[in-house]
Formats: sequence, structure tokens, C-alpha cells
Amino acid sequence: MLVALAAAAPVRAEDPAPEAGTALKLEAARPVEITCQTKSVVVKENAANATTGALKLTLLLKDAASRPAKGAWRIASVDEKHTGSLGQREAKTCAEGCPLSVAADGNIELWSPAPKAFDKLSGGEMLLLAVIKSKSLDLRATTFSGKEIESLEEGTCRSGP
Repeated sequence: MLVALAAAAPVRAEDPAPEAGTALKLEAARPVEITCQTKSVVVKENAANATTGALKLTLLLKDAASRPAKGAWRIASVDEKHTGSLGQREAKTCAEGCPLSVAADGNIELWSPAPKAFDKLSGGEMLLLAVIKSKSLDLRATTFSGKEIESLEEGTCRSGP
């Protein structure tokens, strides 16, 4: 059920950008690009490798009527030097889009490759869960490999290019 986000109509330059402090609200069939400044720490194999940089994501709400509302997300770009970022790891997996859902509180959950309970992961199976707080645009992401944490990432985002 993954859909290429490139086929959807992009937000035009003349569309008003949300003002600072405005909550992020997704509208069906209208892609939103957010730019995040993040720091990631890769903790697998006892190596605490930290990188920082910019990460751009495209979010698309497809079904606003379902509960929770559902859509897709993909990586628009990531700084080359930000090697620990989910943008580097998930670029191929989410090239055509990975699932997103909007929680009852309006926060946006990004999954890769698909929503799955942490306790259902098998050894070596990868899972990313990232949450974007709709009011503050703070991003927090955890990547698991099996039942072990592989990396953590956090930062603040803004709407628009």
C-alpha cells in the first residue's frame, strides 16, 4: 500500500507557510515538506557515533477519515555528513514511501518498514519509529535491530523548504 509521493501535487511557493509556533496539521492529498536539524547517536556494536545535520522529510496524509489517520512519508534529502541519521538509513527503504499515522493528540508517527510492536521483532529485524510533536515540531526517533536499540535521533523541525 506504499504510494510514490512524487505523484502528489506539491505545496506551491505561493501557498502560505505556517507561522512560527503554529502546529503542524496535515491535510489529505497535500504533501508537506519539513526540514529538521537533528543529532543522532548510533549505539550498535558498542560504538557511540554521533552526527548532526539537516534532514528533509515529505509527509502526505492519504486517509484522514480512518482512525488513526494514515499516510506516507519519505526522505527528501539529508546532509551527506549526517551518516547516523534515519535519512541515510531509510532512504532506500522509504524511497517510494513508508507508513505514517496521526495519533489522537495530533502527533505524527513515522514507521519503517511498517508499524510493528517492539516485542514482536525477531533477531536482526529492523524497525524505525519516529514521532514528530505536532505543536512543537520536535522529532524523536528510535531504530531497533531485533530487541536492541541501534540508534537514537532527535531535533527540531520547521515546515517548508
